[in-house]
Amino acid sequence: MDSCCYKSPDELKRIFTEKEIDLDRVLYFTCGSGVTACIALLAAYQCGYEKMCLYDGSWAEWGAIDRLPIE
Repeated sequence: MDSCCYKSPDELKRIFTEKEIDLDRVLYFTCGSGVTACIALLAAYQCGYEKMCLYDGSWAEWGAIDRLPIE
């Protein structure tokens, strides 16, 4: 893999640490279609996070269901 395309696990850990992500809380990942959420979840996994949930339907699914709340 070309290092200009992917961040190293150490760089990912630095970013998560800077953002003060709490390892003791469950991380939830969602986005517009589910693709970016999967990439972010993989990055968190590479940093050692274990408590994670992915809503792979993301906004594309949620926004299409009239009975679900939108804030």
